[in-house]
Amino acid sequence: MERSWLNFLFFLLLMFVLTACASQQTQNEFDAGASGSPEAGAVPGGADSGGVSDVAASYPESADGFVVDPDKLEFGKYMEEHVDNFLVILDASGSKFLPYQQQIKLKVAKDITRRFNNKTPERPLFGGLRRYGWEAGAFTTRTSLLYGMTTYDREDYADAIEVVRWAGGKSPLALAIDRASDDFQAAPDGSTDYLALVIVSDGKILKEDPDPVLAARRIKERYGDRICIYTVAVGDDFPFDKANVPKDKWRYHEKYKLLRDVAKEGKCGYMVTSDDLIPDENMETFADDVFTRRKRLLDRLPCPDADGDGVCDDVDKCPGTPKGAKVDKDGCWILGRVQFDLNKWNIKDEYKAMLNDIAYVLRLNPDVKLAVQGHTCTIWTEDYNMKLSHWRAMAVMSYLINQGAKPEQLAVEGYGFHRPFASNETDEGRILNRRAEFKRLQ
Repeated sequence: MERSWLNFLFFLLLMFVLTACASQQTQNEFDAGASGSPEAGAVPGGADSGGVSDVAASYPESADGFVVDPDKLEFGKYMEEHVDNFLVILDASGSKFLPYQQQIKLKVAKDITRRFNNKTPERPLFGGLRRYGWEAGAFTTRTSLLYGMTTYDREDYADAIEVVRWAGGKSPLALAIDRASDDFQAAPDGSTDYLALVIVSDGKILKEDPDPVLAARRIKERYGDRICIYTVAVGDDFPFDKANVPKDKWRYHEKYKLLRDVAKEGKCGYMVTSDDLIPDENMETFADDVFTRRKRLLDRLPCPDADGDGVCDDVDKCPGTPKGAKVDKDGCWILGRVQFDLNKWNIKDEYKAMLNDIAYVLRLNPDVKLAVQGHTCTIWTEDYNMKLSHWRAMAVMSYLINQGAKPEQLAVEGYGFHRPFASNETDEGRILNRRAEFKRLQ
């Protein structure tokens, strides 16, 4: 009997010890789960774990993703995307041999390109370097690809810059941009990657050269939002025109107008001058802009734009812009002027591109109507000038109709010398008064 009682006490003691050990093990497993280091096979955050907050606390943020708290977004914050494909166009035409600040402009342009090359980001890039203008030697081309398009190497790119030793010849910038458009086809993943075109030039072209702005428009139409255009204006603005030639006689008389207009065609990017990039931090910022797309998060919400001209309704001074029309910052259709020589009414080649754009808009918008208004200077009689002004307006109307506009979309008005644009007391003023203008009627 005594032995049976002792066996029973030993059994109770053994059960007590085993229960205590099991409880301690359970507590250790719980503590380990709460500290974020569960043992293999453990499932933290079960039915009795305390809810979602405990589960989130038990797992650190993974490297592959993150959770955005909409209540903590910083308004105005930027989102960024990389630009990994780029091409620099270097102007080596004859005007680059002109002096600027005790050195020739080619040296300034090459120095900008060298410093830009030193500021490229430390990540895999695909790039190229194209020059335009005649090189010294028996075998020359108007534009050529000196580097790429290929996987970018900083040292090889630097060597390619040094190949450009001479400046000479004409300035086929439009041709270089068109060739650059084809160059970008070699970029990897061509349907998705962003592109950057950088043009280092003084913006000088000859009057008979094709329009670089139209070339910039073509490359933008080809690549759309994928491409941005940046231009660097080298040196002072010394126009090639003769003295006292009126501004309207030459497309790019205004300082740096050509390079500004080329950059604007990209709808992103901008123009800077060579002097702007002298400070090293400015060059670093410029390179960072070229290789990084930034957009404010709030900009993703489009503003109301009823006529679709790119100008928000609240600042649009000319609502109802026809489809396809180019507008100014106020949202007004840009309708230029056609200038004529003395006693002439033939349309010169330099105005045909502008008239082609107008005809294109008229074809897209059959309900739009324009008045073509002819004007003259005060040389010869009033009766003759009245006829001459009508002939000029008729010549413009005929050209537009030949380009596809409908006759009922155009009205001809002749005002002789009664509505001068400038004073008829000077030669310059009389030149400006020999013109045809447009007025929208509907």
